[in-house]
Amino acid sequence: MCRWFANIGEEPILLEDVLIKPKHSIAKQIDVHFLPNLHVTYDPHLHQRTLSSGVATEFNDDKVNRPCVYKNVRPPLNDFNLISLCAHTSSKCVFAHIRAATSLSSAVETNNHPFVFGRHLFMHNGMIPNFLKIKVALLQKLSEKVSTNIFGTTDTEHVAALFFTHLGNDWDAELPIETLNKTMIKTLQDVLSLIQETTKDNNETLLHSSLNFVVTDSC
Repeated sequence: MCRWFANIGEEPILLEDVLIKPKHSIAKQIDVHFLPNLHVTYDPHLHQRTLSSGVATEFNDDKVNRPCVYKNVRPPLNDFNLISLCAHTSSKCVFAHIRAATSLSSAVETNNHPFVFGRHLFMHNGMIPNFLKIKVALLQKLSEKVSTNIFGTTDTEHVAALFFTHLGNDWDAELPIETLNKTMIKTLQDVLSLIQETTKDNNETLLHSSLNFVVTDSC
């Protein structure tokens, strides 16, 4: 089960104060006592988790906000680079994610959230059922620009690519929230439709979908 943290505010916050120091900070949520169903036999694979974080920066040459993303596959509290970064970085926009790697996608940095498309960040907590069976059909829906922006193997990054295909090619534009909302609804409809079609074609039981997505252009 993944974890995420998102904050967008009027004043910059020190990353250390929200990601590292709190008793229940996301950096500490790889410990088994934070996990549900504590009566279940301990599974060492639950500790194979990673944290990736997005921090807002701005390029001086074009005045367009672009997210700066740090990713690593080490446990966050053992990652001295992350700890140092959090102790010396403040931002109005912070996205952080602890990823529980599955057998379908390995624990490598390119599979860590959040995923970057221009000025946007995209994260997901959950899973896409039958992803390998819908992957080919999903890829056929993607624009060429989006396809070349996929660097990992996760279901999340591919759904993010579908979202940005629907959003259009100008990923640096500041769009109204209504546009992002309509694009997310369209993406969800497409994904659910693909899952339903695949399940019907293979005479399978429709599995539960965990489609908890978050996107921002504020970083």
